[in-house]
This record gives sequence, structure tokens and C-alpha cells, in this order.
Amino acid sequence: MDSYKSTVLIVGGGPVGLALAVDLGWRGIPCILAEAESADARKIHPRMDAVGTRTMEFARRWGIVSDIENAGVPRDIPLGVVYTTGILGPELARDPVTPMNKIPPSPFSPQSLELCPQNFFDPVMQKAALAYPTNQILFRHRLTGIDDQGDEVVATLQPADGGPVVTVRTQYLAGCDGSGSFVANHLGIKARDEQHLSFSTNIFIRSPELTRQTGATRCYRYMVVGQEGMWGTWVNIDGRDVWRLQVIDAPSWPNWSEDEVKAFIRRGIGADLPFEIISWTPWARRALVTDSFREGRCFLIGDSAHQLSPTGGYGMNTGIAEAMDFSWKVDAVLSGWGGPGLLDSYEAERRPIALRNVAQATKNLHAMMSVPAEPRLLDADEAGAAARQTIGAIAQSATQREWRSLGIHLGAVYWDSPIIAHETPRPPEDDIVQYVQRAYPGSRAPHVWLAPGKSTLDLFGRGFVLLDFGSAPSPRLSDMLAAAADVGMPLTHQPITSREAAEMYERTYVLVRPDGYIAWRGDALPDRPADLIDLVRGAADVTVPA
Repeated sequence: MDSYKSTVLIVGGGPVGLALAVDLGWRGIPCILAEAESADARKIHPRMDAVGTRTMEFARRWGIVSDIENAGVPRDIPLGVVYTTGILGPELARDPVTPMNKIPPSPFSPQSLELCPQNFFDPVMQKAALAYPTNQILFRHRLTGIDDQGDEVVATLQPADGGPVVTVRTQYLAGCDGSGSFVANHLGIKARDEQHLSFSTNIFIRSPELTRQTGATRCYRYMVVGQEGMWGTWVNIDGRDVWRLQVIDAPSWPNWSEDEVKAFIRRGIGADLPFEIISWTPWARRALVTDSFREGRCFLIGDSAHQLSPTGGYGMNTGIAEAMDFSWKVDAVLSGWGGPGLLDSYEAERRPIALRNVAQATKNLHAMMSVPAEPRLLDADEAGAAARQTIGAIAQSATQREWRSLGIHLGAVYWDSPIIAHETPRPPEDDIVQYVQRAYPGSRAPHVWLAPGKSTLDLFGRGFVLLDFGSAPSPRLSDMLAAAADVGMPLTHQPITSREAAEMYERTYVLVRPDGYIAWRGDALPDRPADLIDLVRGAADVTVPA
């Protein structure tokens, strides 16, 4: 029997598990990642394609933005959405189309959404994770047992080649093993309010002829509407000749014959063109959030803790944000300055966000499926033309919140976190479309350019940062820094002279956590700085006035 020892064992080598490994490596925390499949298992059938703005901000921290941008999808791929009866059929409506490399920068972030399907994204993340000597990845090793012994976790892994069982002793176990999670099942963690939404099928094809015929009108995404309503979506998954058709709904588990799959493809194309089927996979679309995210030293992160409709592209990005929340907290505890309540705050902060994101993804699906049946949709007369115009407008309007949901990616607020010095009253919550940056405690610290190429976000990551917008040093500053030093909490004092940043952050002093979330703000430093330090590091339940 082989035996390993590591600080964190990550179970699952998809995007979420890999992102956690990268961030732990960046922090110098030894970890082992165990993945049941091979390194290239998801290259044939990638499950995701959009890397959200917040995830790209983390990539900026790790220094791999250009690696993601240049991973494989052409930078001039036209982004936008076409509503149609088939890719080459009558077009019903079209959203504005802009090449990815010409999208104007967002005022809210130094980064923007990137197209990087999983067949490109996973290799980038694997390379980034293995760049840290403290990381190790065990591909083709399946988790078979967990024993939380109180002071450590002993896990057993079975190699796919039938070799001897591997034992891993670790301080913490992170279950990033997705739908049907072994970790969640072993811990007995359930989801009381699970909803079955639909049965769907993903079909991947290669068709150079389809790429050629779309030519200058090609777009990345096509929403396919039939006489019965919206029934499928296409994405040009590699920006070249590989396309993915998603058949949205089926009354029971799909068991299509090859001829039926080919019929879907031809209908979705809107013409009889040559194509090669790469793969097809049925799957169940669910909405669920587990009742808890933690049991002892074991944590659920990503799809092991929640599953949601992919309408909106929230799933992976929600999971990676959870991984970042867990990463800095486990770093703090291992370093000795994190208090006993810090890891408990992981669930308190991230579970409400999972509930929000799952609910919105379900609303997006229902909106998509609300496009009504129209028997005249394909008629060649004036009535058919009028029907197509009407249905196109309905379909376009119904799906806008799916494409324009920056508030989901950047607007998560930890309203009830026990380690945030909250202000009262709460401001109104942002609409997910009409996102507005706010420097409210519990929210992501806003992006402001401080100099060419330097964002406020570039200040955060390693430890706490005290932003100081004052014109003169506070006599309490030394007390604040000393209170942090007394317990070993890393705290950097950062004077800011930018007027734009001062107006955005609204207070003279703003305390920002390692994950870039605001923990406290005020126009004067607290009289009892040790109380604030203890609150934000999870060491005490105290009230700290703003």
C-alpha cells in the first residue's frame, strides 16, 4: 500500500478542483489532487465554455490571463447570439455581435468574460497547478474511503490500473468531485429541495462545411426555435469546426438512436451538410443546494455542493469562487492566525450565494422555455414572416438576463457573514443585469484603475489590506497594525491618493480581506482595533461599529 501525506487533499480534477490547487499552490500550501479520470478525459466532451469575469480576476492574480486568452479559441470569434430556426435557416433575431478581441473593457473590472471551453481550460489549469512544487496530481485515482479522525483525515484511493490502494493523510479534504459526489454521499450530506428540471443531450460534431457556409455571418451561439418553441442551442465550441448542439428537453432519459441524433443535427443546422459526430451524452438538468457544505474537516466545493442549469454559465464560476473563499481561510487556519470560526464562515458566506445562483439559473431556463409554440413559424407566406418576427422578439427578450448577468459574477454580497462588520441599514440589492459597484462590507472590493495597468484588485490576495484614503496618518494606525501583528494576521497599510477610488470606496478607511471582499470600513479607525481583528479572522463574535 502506497502512502502520502499532504496538507489538503482535493478530490476531483475538474475546473473547480484545479482552481483550488492553483490558489493553494500560489499560497504555498501543499496539496494532492486526486482525479478519477485521465488528464485529457474531458477534451472529447467539454462541459463548460465561458470563464466568467470574477474567475478571470483570479486568473489575473495567478498570472495566467494570457494563457487562458490564447488557449485555443480564436480571439476574433464573433460573440453574440442568433435566434433562428436553424443555423442556416431563417433568422428570427440577432443580438449585437462583437469579436472577442474587440469587446470594450468593462468599467467594473480589469478583466472580461473569456471563451475557453473545458478542453482548452483544463490543460491551462493543470499546467498552472503543477507549476508549484508543493502540488501533486494523481490522475486515474478514485476516492474509495474517508475517515475523519478529528485531528486529520485518512483517505483511500484506488488506482484505475488495479495497483495497490493509496492512503493519503491530510489536514483537510475538499470534495470537488461534482454531481454524484462520493464525498457528499459518504458524509451523508443531502439536498432537501432538489428539483429535476429536464433531461437534455449534448451532441458534438465536426463540420468544416458548416463553418464555411456560416462565413461572415457566423456567431458563437445560436438559439434554435421550432414550431413547438425553443428546443436547442448551438455553440461553435472551438471557434473553428467543432460545434455543440444541446437538445434542451426530453420527457424521459434520452436513449436516442444514431439516426435520431443525426436528425436533430440536420434540423439544428437547417440544411443537409456533411458532418462527423464526435460524441453525444444525455444528462439530467437539476437544481439543488446541499443542506450543509461542511462536515468536520471535509468540505464540499462546486457541483458536489450544488447543481444548477447551465443557463447563464454560473456553475463553474460559482464553484471557483467557493474554492477561493475556502483557500484563504484554510491558509489562515494553517498559519495560526485564523480563529475557530473562520472555516465555519465558508458555509455561512457561500451557501446563500449558491441558493441565489441556482435560483437565477432556473429562472433563465424557464424564460428560455417560455417561447410559445407557433405553427406558422416555417410558413413561406406573409403570415409566416410575421410569426417569425414576433417569435424572434419574444425569444430575444426572454433570454437577455441570461447573457447580461454581471451582478451574478461580481455582485455577490455576504450579508449574513459572521466575520464581516456589517452596516445598517442594508442598501437595496442590485439587479443582476443593472450591476453597480459598491464598497459595502460583505461585497467584492470595487475595481478602480490606480495607474495604467494597475487595478485596486491587484492590491489584494496575500493578506488583509487596510486602504487609507485620508490626507494625514491616523494616530490609531499603529495600534491597528500592532493588533494584527500580535495575532500574526498579515495586514498591509495601503495609502490611496486616487480621488476616483476615494469616491468609490466612500470611507476614509476600508479593510479588505485576502479574497478581495470588504470586511469593514469607517471614517475613523476603531477605538478597540483588536476587536475588529478578532472579528474578521473568526476568533470572536463581537460588534464593531462602522
